Amino acid sequence: MNLIYDKWIPVRRKSGKKEKIAPWEVTKNMAADPILELAAPRPDFNGALIQFLIGLLQTTCAPNSNKEWRSWRDNPPVPEELKRKFEEVAFAFNLDGTGPRFMQDLTLESELKKTDEPESIDKLLIDSPGGQTEKFNTDHFIKRGRVEQLCFSCSAQALLTLQLNAPAGGAGHRVGLRGGGPVNTVILGNFLWETVWSNVLDQNRFNNLASPDQNENEDKFPWCGETRTSENDKVTTGQDVHPYQVYWSLPRRIRLGFNKEKNQCNLCGENDVVVNKYFTKPYGVMYKGIVHPLTPTYEKSDKKSGKVEVFSVHQHESVGYKSWLGYVQTIIEEKRRIAEVINQVFDRRIINFRIYAFGYDMDNMKASCWHEGIMPVVTIEDENKRHTYEAEIVSIIQAVNSIAVSLRYAVKDAWFDPQQKKNVDLGFVVQRFWQETEPDFYHHIAKLREDVMADGDGLAVKQGWHRCIVRKAEQIFNEVSQSEMIDEVNVRRVADSWNKLRRNIYGKKIKQDILGLPN
Repeated sequence: MNLIYDKWIPVRRKSGKKEKIAPWEVTKNMAADPILELAAPRPDFNGALIQFLIGLLQTTCAPNSNKEWRSWRDNPPVPEELKRKFEEVAFAFNLDGTGPRFMQDLTLESELKKTDEPESIDKLLIDSPGGQTEKFNTDHFIKRGRVEQLCFSCSAQALLTLQLNAPAGGAGHRVGLRGGGPVNTVILGNFLWETVWSNVLDQNRFNNLASPDQNENEDKFPWCGETRTSENDKVTTGQDVHPYQVYWSLPRRIRLGFNKEKNQCNLCGENDVVVNKYFTKPYGVMYKGIVHPLTPTYEKSDKKSGKVEVFSVHQHESVGYKSWLGYVQTIIEEKRRIAEVINQVFDRRIINFRIYAFGYDMDNMKASCWHEGIMPVVTIEDENKRHTYEAEIVSIIQAVNSIAVSLRYAVKDAWFDPQQKKNVDLGFVVQRFWQETEPDFYHHIAKLREDVMADGDGLAVKQGWHRCIVRKAEQIFNEVSQSEMIDEVNVRRVADSWNKLRRNIYGKKIKQDILGLPN
C-alpha cells in the first residue's frame, strides 16, 4: 500500500456521500460535489489526517509568495497536477514492503531477537489501556481486546496519530516532536481543500522552523535511513533535521506486522488485509525545541542555566474563548505565542476566519480526554486599530478570569468550613461560567470591533460586558450554593460568601484596573 497512490483517506462530500480518496484527489469534483471534511472512524484520526494533508502540501507544493498562495486558493489545482507533485515523495510513503515504510523504523526488524514478543495492534491507539492498567485490572471504561485487527487504512491512521501525539510510554519510549498531546490550531475553510491549503506556509517562512541545509531524504523522512536513536538522552534539535520533519517525525520505533488474509477491521468494519500486531523498541528520536507551525508555544527559563527554552502548548481543557489568549492572540508579557499559521493569516490580511483547535489531554502516559472546538475570529485589517481591538479583548478576558476565580472561592466558602475546603477542586463551576458566557463574548467583541473601527473608546461595550458576566456569576452562585434552599445550607456561611463575591466582582480591581471603567 502506498499512501500517495492508494485510496485510504475517508471523506464526506457536500452531497453527504462518504468515500475513500487518495491524497491527490482532495480537489476532485470540486465544482459539482466538493469534499467538505474528513470522515475517519475516530476524531483523533481526523486530527492526524488533516496534519498529513497539510504536511504533504507543505512538503511538495509550498508557495513562494502570498500571490502564489492566493492563486491556488481561488483556483484549486486539478487532481492530476497534485498527483504529479506528490509523486516526487511517493518513495517515502509505502506502508508495507521490505524497504523504508511510512513512519516505521527501517532497521528495527534486524535488531529483533527470537524472544521479542509483538504488541497487539490495539496498543497503537492512544486511549488503549497500558500494561500496568491491564495488570491491575483497572481498565474500567475502555476495555482491552476491543480492537484486535485493523485494515490498511485504519492502521495507517493509527500509526500517524500515535507518532504525532505520542505520550510518555515508559523508559525510552519517547514523546512526540511537540510532547504528548499537543494543541493544534488549524484554519478552517468551507471545504477540505480550503482548510488544507489555508494552513500551508510560504516556503521562506517554513524554512525558519529548522535547518534547510539538512537536505538528505532521511533528514526529511527519518524512516528512510537509520533512526537517530536517543540512547544516553541524545536529543534532536532543529539544527539536526530539515523543516519537513516537523510533519514527518519518528519518536517511536515501530514496525507493523501484516496478515495476508482478508478480514473485518474492528474500527471501520471493512473487509481488507488486516494488521494485527506490531513490533517496537525504545529510544526513538527525542526531539527538543522544534517549533511546529500548527502549535502555539510558550517560553520558560531553565532554573539552572537561565537559558530561555521554547515549549509547545498542550491541550488540558475544553476548547473555548478561555483559550483565545495564546491561540488567537500572542501575549508578549506572558511569553505565549500563537501558532505560525495563525500569524500568517493576519499577515495575509484575512479578517474573517475560523480556528479548529484540537488535541489530547494527556496525564503522563494516559489519555484523559480528547478536546476539539471551533473559534470564530473577526479581526481588523488596519494594524493600529487591530492592536487597540486586541488590547481591549485582553482586558475583557482578564475580567472573566478574575470573576471566575472569585466565583470558585465563593462557592467553596459557601459549601465547606475552613477545615473541609482545603483540597476541594471546584473546576466544574469555573468551566460552567466560561461556557455559559461564550455566546455573549462573541456578541460583545463584535460590538467592540464596530466601536474601535468608528474610533470609539469601547467603554459602553465593556460596561455591558461587565454587567453580563456579573449577572452570570451571581446566577451560578445562587444555583450551585443552593442559597435558595434555606433548610439545607449554612445560611450564614452562604450569606458571607455572597457578600464577599459581590465585593470582588463589583470592586475596583475588575472595573477600573482591568476593564478601565470610570469609578
